[in-house]
Amino acid sequence: MTGPEGDAEPGAPPRVGMPVLRQEPRRGHFRFLLLVGGGLALLIFLRVLSTHPLPPPSHQSSQAAVAGYLAGIERHNLRQVESYLAPSERAGAESVLQAFATQRAYISGPVASGLSQSATRATVALSVEVCSPLPGSRIFSCESVDREPLGLPRQMSCIKVDGKWYVTTLFKPS
Repeated sequence: MTGPEGDAEPGAPPRVGMPVLRQEPRRGHFRFLLLVGGGLALLIFLRVLSTHPLPPPSHQSSQAAVAGYLAGIERHNLRQVESYLAPSERAGAESVLQAFATQRAYISGPVASGLSQSATRATVALSVEVCSPLPGSRIFSCESVDREPLGLPRQMSCIKVDGKWYVTTLFKPS
């Protein structure tokens, strides 16, 4: 006897055809990806809007003084570090550079993320990573400035002396 299954032998179980596999509509996936991408773009836009790179080094503003100070640390340039430190703090400039050299650390991507300022004093909030080698390794790990092992300040204090801005916070690894 033959049935809808074709030429099946009597007593044999009926053959079942392969199920039809249908792809889910990609429209839902596309919408989800657009939503995630839009959210990510919004977060990036807000971050860019609320932060900005440090200005070129100078004594014209507190942020520019911080930029000069950090650039001196990046370049291991004692003269530059001293020139952007307040006169009362210059004696600590060499120890700052020695601490970075001892830790084999360097600064990565300094960005000013906030500022509070009066006529003669200012505080510049930073978003900076300090990169240092992992213990017993040649691999470097970059961490936010306030995390271990360095424990550096996230804010730099500045003072205006004779119309020029200087940094008063020593950015020294512990």
